Amino acid sequence: MKINPSIPLDLNSYNPSKPREEKPTLVSGTIPGLSHPTDTVEISPASRQLAASDVVHHAAVYFGTAQINDSLQRLLQDQSAEVKEAVYGIIQSNFITQVAAEDDAAALLELGLAQAQYVADQYMKGDQAAEFMKTIREIGAISTTRTVDPDTQQVRYVTPAQRPVGAPEDYIDLSSLMQKFEPDTFQQLQDAIVSGGDWSRILTGFASKAAARQDWAKAYQEDAAAPVGKLPVDNRFDQASRIDLTSFVQQIKDIIASASLPNSKLLTDNIEAFMRKLL
Repeated sequence: MKINPSIPLDLNSYNPSKPREEKPTLVSGTIPGLSHPTDTVEISPASRQLAASDVVHHAAVYFGTAQINDSLQRLLQDQSAEVKEAVYGIIQSNFITQVAAEDDAAALLELGLAQAQYVADQYMKGDQAAEFMKTIREIGAISTTRTVDPDTQQVRYVTPAQRPVGAPEDYIDLSSLMQKFEPDTFQQLQDAIVSGGDWSRILTGFASKAAARQDWAKAYQEDAAAPVGKLPVDNRFDQASRIDLTSFVQQIKDIIASASLPNSKLLTDNIEAFMRKLL
């Protein structure tokens, strides 16, 4: 049986009997009747400044350790979105960065500590401000453990031993203990987790062995108690006035300019970004 369509099909996509349509082209010239040869768009200085300030890169929330994360969340929970953005911006842009040059990283660290102190002075009081700066200094100290891969320029940081919030001071993280004293077993554990193998058997076996090794526990706790990284003793930006944002930012810029730093643009851009977050 042959079925004929009631409406003829017109395959315009390819029909050699029809002339090919010309592709549109751009033609230069003027339009008759216009009083001006070209069209222009005027952008006011205020609009230019607004366009620049609208380019905001939102900072990622930094976790670090369970204690650092818990502290930041508690201290920032009642703060405005602008203050939260400024704090996490400091961490991402001044502390845990991908800046490869050591001089740049060191200068950003100093500037970030000064910015954090401004936040503490302006938006926090008493114990809250003290805890905030303690937590910020811990993150700043972590930033000084940075190493840069010479081939990839990838920056890595040492993270302190993890301890769940509310856990006792002598808490020992089993996976960290394994990584320290039996790295081959730790690698087997990671491979088993990824491949869906019997990772619980590996972990249980190591736990039994670790229970009999008091020397492991002692060494682990000594390492956990040791400070990670070391903050700079002097900070050239500490002298900037923190009475208000305008004075603080201007004096930071004055310090940058007077020091004739080779990375002055990096630092100026950084303090201006900090200011925009708080406006």
